[in-house]
Parts: sequence; structure tokens; C-alpha cells
Amino acid sequence: MRKHNRRTMVQPAVLGIGSFDFECTAYDVSLGGIRIKADLPVERNASVYVQMRHRLRQNAKVVWAADGFMGLRFIDPPEKVKMGLGSLSNGLN
Repeated sequence: MRKHNRRTMVQPAVLGIGSFDFECTAYDVSLGGIRIKADLPVERNASVYVQMRHRLRQNAKVVWAADGFMGLRFIDPPEKVKMGLGSLSNGLN
């Protein structure tokens, strides 16, 4: 069972790995993490950041990667993620 409920979306995002930025697409988000489409060879537990709408910029860890998708777990507490998401956080807990 998930700790946080998710919001489905299809939205452009940026995945940052080291000093490199890659365009990707966010498919769902929660206060605990995000699922993105980024066909990149990134290892589990890699430290990354994800940015959406030029405001949410969250540090995260790669939890899983398969078939061009990745699951990222946010490092920051849910309260900080909620502030970064702005109106996208409506209904998320």
C-alpha cells in the first residue's frame, strides 16, 4: 500500500543527473515521489533532481527504472514537496 496518494498527469519536466539536464515527461506525482518517462540508463539509488513548471525542483533517488520509465523518491519531507508543487498538490496527502 502506498504512503501517499498520486495525481496522474502528463507534463514536461527536467531530470538532472550530475551536471547534465535531460528533458523528460512526468506521468504521476505524489508527496513522496514521481514517475517519469526518461529513456536513460540510470542506476537504482542514483541521486537526481526533477524540476517541473520551473518551480518544483526536488532532489530524489531512483527507486526503479524499466521500459523507459523511472520511479523517483523525493528526499525532502512531504510538507516541502507540497509547497513546491503549488496547485498540483491539491488533494494530495
